[in-house]
Amino acid sequence: MITAIIIDDEQHCINSLSADISKHCANVEIQAMCNSAKEGIMAIKKLKPQLIFLDVEMPWMNGFEMLEMFDHIDFCIIFTTAYDKFAAKAFRISAVDYLLKPIDAGDLKIAIKKAEEKINASGGVINIQNLLHNIRQPELLQKVALPSRDGYQFVSAQSILYCRAEGAYTKVFISDKHPLLISKTLGDIEEMLPTGIFTRIHHSTIVNMNAITNYSRTDGGYVVMNTGEKLVVSKPRKDALLEKLGLKKE
Repeated sequence: MITAIIIDDEQHCINSLSADISKHCANVEIQAMCNSAKEGIMAIKKLKPQLIFLDVEMPWMNGFEMLEMFDHIDFCIIFTTAYDKFAAKAFRISAVDYLLKPIDAGDLKIAIKKAEEKINASGGVINIQNLLHNIRQPELLQKVALPSRDGYQFVSAQSILYCRAEGAYTKVFISDKHPLLISKTLGDIEEMLPTGIFTRIHHSTIVNMNAITNYSRTDGGYVVMNTGEKLVVSKPRKDALLEKLGLKKE
């Protein structure tokens, strides 16, 4: 059984989430329901839950400010938020889960399953400084949490040169490092990467545009990376790539 606390300043959101958890997630026990960050801090210190459902935007003290009150976070976090796609992506990059309001029951079950896996693996501990850094800093400075056998490996987004699909896995090529084989699909990895600097040039390839040194029209079209590697650009992806590179469409 996973012990949990809900923290949200809107009572109807608490009631709705609590009802959904009772209906769909029998393995979660709600220990407390708090209407403010201050109440949440007190409840966490007293009850020591394994999981908290945390609203981001609350008056007086928001969810991020609340987390900064803890020297050490030994509980798992699922953010409940109406934040836009960019901010939500920052949560994912930081290896925490989020639920966009209004919360979908299917998404709730998936998030709780992930939380359970994290709790069993590491007690749900996260690097809160990494999360706050990703929320506040430009996307070039963000770090991406790549799942490994023992947990997560954090690498700067800018250091990722390109990603290539390997069946149900993805091989991530990083500057000055050996490639990493990640147990996520290319689509999953794409959602984690900053869209401002990464683009898909083929159904099986995503590249860091800052690592491209040349584009060639020959042989159907390909890009040359700063490592000297040549990567094929598929015909359906060519116009979008040229537009992002500031080149005229062919």
